[in-house]
Amino acid sequence: MNALHLCVFLSFAAFLPGQQEPKPGTPQQPDPAKVMAEVLQQFQKEGIELDAKAQTVSIKAVMNQPQDAIEYLLIHRRGKRHEAMFVTKTLPSLLNAAMLMLGFTPGSNADYVERVPRPTLDEIERGVDPVIVTPPKGTPVWITVKWKTPEGQAVEYCIEDLLIDLSTQRPVRGASWVYLGGRLAKIYKDDPEVYVADFEGNLFSVCYMSPDNHLVTMVHENARDDQNWWLGNKLPEPDTEVQFVIWRAEPQIHKDRELRVQKEMEGERRLRKLLVWARDLGR
Repeated sequence: MNALHLCVFLSFAAFLPGQQEPKPGTPQQPDPAKVMAEVLQQFQKEGIELDAKAQTVSIKAVMNQPQDAIEYLLIHRRGKRHEAMFVTKTLPSLLNAAMLMLGFTPGSNADYVERVPRPTLDEIERGVDPVIVTPPKGTPVWITVKWKTPEGQAVEYCIEDLLIDLSTQRPVRGASWVYLGGRLAKIYKDDPEVYVADFEGNLFSVCYMSPDNHLVTMVHENARDDQNWWLGNKLPEPDTEVQFVIWRAEPQIHKDRELRVQKEMEGERRLRKLLVWARDLGR
């Protein structure tokens, strides 16, 4: 059984509760225990660590050296390397199988509908969007990245601390991530369906990409802009090996970051009020 079959089997058959016995004359389903052993063996070969207690999936990756604005947090080595932060050798369909085993449920990608009636040119110049965007929806995903510094110190960051929002020149705020799950499709007309991420290699996007061949996408007010994202200054040197950790439940490190960001934003609001007061006082 290859990786694609494992992915499909895990998605729709092997571990669904209350399965009925097959009818007489129908092909016998694979033995779940045997499939599980094969899956775990494949995970080990692909460097996938599944921790059911911590609700995490971890894979090895390396720091990339992109030439263009960031479109993907994570790609397989055959993906869009010139626009990606991290690169992994892990097979996308097996990574997807691990996420399914952890309880992730495929969601829906962003959708666009033209506003009716269409805004006038004056309205567009005042900021009225001619398109109504429905953001992606799905199982929430949290992401952290671990590595060791040249001095041997272990560090771990939320992915948001490693990605710069160029519209603010700050690490990303107000972002979330959802699981899409990728899709099966025919690459060529007469060929069998394949898991498209295995073919394309693009895994975790920071902007709204269509069709939804990737596994995870960002949800953010600026995620329509594929030129808005760049590398933060906390990232390691290119080719540094990292551990890319996918969380099913919000980790404490992310909760701590959210509190820190809220305090920073509150401090910025107070400073703006003080500056306005000082400006008005000086008139």
